[in-house]
Amino acid sequence: MDPWTVELTVVSKSGMTGGERRAVSRDTERGRFRRVRQGVFVDRAAWDGATGWEGARQRHIVELRALDAVSARRPVFSHWSACVLHELPIHGGHLDRVHSTVPDERLRGIAGVSAHLFALRPEEVTAVRSLLVTTPARTVVDVAGASPLSGGVMTADAALHRGLPRALLDAAIELAGPRRSARRIRDAVGFAHPGAESPAESQTRVSQFRLGIAPQELQHEVRHRGRLVARVDTWDERRRIACEADGDEKYLNPVMAPRGAGRAVIAEKKREDLLRLEVDGLARFGYAEASSPALLRPILLRVGLLPEQHRPTMADYAAVAAAADGHRRRLSL
Repeated sequence: MDPWTVELTVVSKSGMTGGERRAVSRDTERGRFRRVRQGVFVDRAAWDGATGWEGARQRHIVELRALDAVSARRPVFSHWSACVLHELPIHGGHLDRVHSTVPDERLRGIAGVSAHLFALRPEEVTAVRSLLVTTPARTVVDVAGASPLSGGVMTADAALHRGLPRALLDAAIELAGPRRSARRIRDAVGFAHPGAESPAESQTRVSQFRLGIAPQELQHEVRHRGRLVARVDTWDERRRIACEADGDEKYLNPVMAPRGAGRAVIAEKKREDLLRLEVDGLARFGYAEASSPALLRPILLRVGLLPEQHRPTMADYAAVAAAADGHRRRLSL
């Protein structure tokens, strides 16, 4: 389903005759239509064809379009709904409801909508296709303020990795103004690293921090006989230990494994064999382990990646992230 082009049937007294409204009602009962929200319907076959996590994001966009179509005052989508529109990753659920930001308490209370009460300046609002949405930088601030550290870091990492300057995130914090969650927002933005290329890598860094592991180098290049064999997710230079966080998508997603899962597994096995020749320890794990310090700890201990005697601080991780920003800027000059 293309969520931007799938047709919405909007039932309104001004736009449809009574007979047309009854026809839509009959088609809904027969299974042709599915009601997205009060007065808005979509083809059921298209809706049911959107499955899995990507399907959930597609359905959410349809729900945003539906609300926009029937709202007297155009909504500004924010938080996790804005993440969907900006194609930023989302930690956990949050797509069971539409998220918008409203300036007035009286604008809350719409069915199926989580309305967040915050002021919005014109420069904090942009458009994605036909919908109004908070800017990527404001979206990161909102998500970081409403999430645990891991959720805020995941979204901020992705924004930085895609080229959003950290200065814009810092400016967005100032524009958003005082909040009870201000410390959590600053921690997430400061911790965020442009080298984290996936949600699993973001989760790994947060779990390593919670376990007392020193900040690691990201995307370290490992060579065998002068030939690049891997860029590992995290690298401990002192102990020569690499960590890689991979999900099943690497082998099952046709985009990531265009020649099929079997060939992808074989290629990965050959890559790992060469990689192990050049490192003293290699820890591999999935998203679930990356997201849980308790599950990740024994995996890291087995390869000798131990907590530091003096636990690293948030400032230590932020300093490494800031240095990575500077390195990236120098490379782009």
